[in-house]
Amino acid sequence: MNTRIFQLISSGLALLILLSACAPAAPPTPTVDVVGTRAAELASIMLTQTVAAYSPTPPPTFTPEPTATIEPTPAEIKPPTIKNGPATCYLKPAAAGAFTSNITNTKVVELLAIGATPGWYKIRDPYFGSPCWVAENNLELDINMDLSTFPIE
Repeated sequence: MNTRIFQLISSGLALLILLSACAPAAPPTPTVDVVGTRAAELASIMLTQTVAAYSPTPPPTFTPEPTATIEPTPAEIKPPTIKNGPATCYLKPAAAGAFTSNITNTKVVELLAIGATPGWYKIRDPYFGSPCWVAENNLELDINMDLSTFPIE
């Protein structure tokens, strides 16, 4: 009986091998043309962008809405300038002190402070960048300049 089972199993295996050998082969996978595919994609994108860029109708015109009120602009304030120059720039607000430089006439300067000593203004020396003091008669200030915003030293 053992031989009979063995014969059945071996004949079954042989049949399976024969059937699998006769099965149709899997279809070959197509090769992908990467360069051609990318070129076609780019051409499609360029054509789409070109078509989208063209507009046969003129763009709509824009008409601004009128404003209710127009605010007046404040007068432009001229920066402080040296007059009656050359002006001597001192280390302290006194003409008897040591001076740092002579500033030429019509030179624009930066105002830093108002002197606690009347008639003196602290400015930034335009030549050296250091603070120094100049007499009021050598400095031209715009009448619209708000001097209350500067510290008193």
